[in-house]
Amino acid sequence: MNNRVRKAGVFVVTAAAVSTLLFGGTLCQAQKTTINVLSVQDPFWFALEKVVPQYEKETGVKVNLQGLAYDAMHAKLITSFIGKTKGLDVITIDQMWLSQYAENRWIVPLTSYIKADREEVRMNEFVPEAIHTMSEWRGDIYAMPIAPYGQFVMYRTDLLDQAGMQAPPTEPAAWWTWDKYMEYVEKFDQLGQDIYGTVIVGAQPVPIVHMYTQLAVSKGVRWFKQFPEAPWDFTPTINTAKNVEALKYYKKLYEHSPEESINYIWYDAGTAFSKKDIGIFFWWSPYGYLVRQAGYMVEEPSPNAGKYGVALLPFEPGVQQVYSLGGWTLGIPAYSVYKEEAWDFIKWATSRRIQKMMALTPPYQFNDFAREKLFTDEDIIEHYPWLSTQLYTLKLGNGKITRPPIPIYSTLEGFYGLQLNSALAGLKSPEAALADAETQFNLILKQNFYLPYGAASYDDTLESVEKLIQELSP
Repeated sequence: MNNRVRKAGVFVVTAAAVSTLLFGGTLCQAQKTTINVLSVQDPFWFALEKVVPQYEKETGVKVNLQGLAYDAMHAKLITSFIGKTKGLDVITIDQMWLSQYAENRWIVPLTSYIKADREEVRMNEFVPEAIHTMSEWRGDIYAMPIAPYGQFVMYRTDLLDQAGMQAPPTEPAAWWTWDKYMEYVEKFDQLGQDIYGTVIVGAQPVPIVHMYTQLAVSKGVRWFKQFPEAPWDFTPTINTAKNVEALKYYKKLYEHSPEESINYIWYDAGTAFSKKDIGIFFWWSPYGYLVRQAGYMVEEPSPNAGKYGVALLPFEPGVQQVYSLGGWTLGIPAYSVYKEEAWDFIKWATSRRIQKMMALTPPYQFNDFAREKLFTDEDIIEHYPWLSTQLYTLKLGNGKITRPPIPIYSTLEGFYGLQLNSALAGLKSPEAALADAETQFNLILKQNFYLPYGAASYDDTLESVEKLIQELSP
């Protein structure tokens, strides 16, 4: 606990002693602190909800943990920021929102808090790639990771045996290319009328971008001429031969997917894999445990539980492999009146002790760690045996390349997702869809003064973040 909190603690104890003498403790009880924590209802929320009573027991601080869906969460946060509402103390932040929140000063930098509590926080335990993607903007730490996600492959082991194919690798292998992946999809598709080779996410504007950009970045596609390395140049590079090839590949994956998957959002793809006969697909790492259940965060086990494996993503020969990295962090709104208490909760929730407690809480639906030592904890591996593969996806992850989190990202993503969906639906050719996307990118970037870019750049590299982590470590 830092000096600020200790000083506050002295005041509270003194006030409590006086109030007990005068009023028998009534005033002390009335002044008991309550912090409001607003979170998206991703899997970590359910695990966090179960351990919050432990925090209340340890600290005496009441936690009002509220959960919302993704779109509702973002809308409520923007409304509260614009209105300078003081009712929120801790919020979950999608990596894509961090730069917008930071540059508008809607959240407070945590760098000074971390420096004061470096022995307790131990920044050098965190996976640097997760901090780079999720927590840092222009050289400051604005939030602490509560649930980083990579992407990997999941496949049905029983269908693999039926097809007589080799298991996809859990370590880098020269034979595991995107061409080979398509061969697997096609062979699975030939096993029977009710068996699908794969499943894609096709809903626009946001979900399709999450899955498609992993494929695209692995094939060498970038959004801009230069970002996040300095000097920043936001000339769009969406309409390229590499991206046309990637979109044609994605369309082919859709041909081997359930027809309705063109409207699938995040959870739909995972639920389809857990309940239908789908050979193989790639998706966010939480689905490694989510597909064990028959639906999103339900108690009923999946009929396919115990019949699937986890593997690394394929790669494109001649292209440096990049994994998509995303997820959620905890930050403090600028208008919170309980910033010290909020910081204390963030330290607690992102600590190794509490993250392990969340992972080992039945029904074992959380393993989205940012602290590297948790991936080698034998107690946790017993319930999540693919953790070494999952860690590899984070170590090769770079969310600032895959989905560049500039302040106007959400606007660009909306146009991109619409065009990708149009290509899947056959309303446009891949070439036309990407040409239209780039035209829209150019318009939005010029309107928001990104083209030409005259503001200061920041050399936002992994190396610079690793240096920052060392400066903030014990």
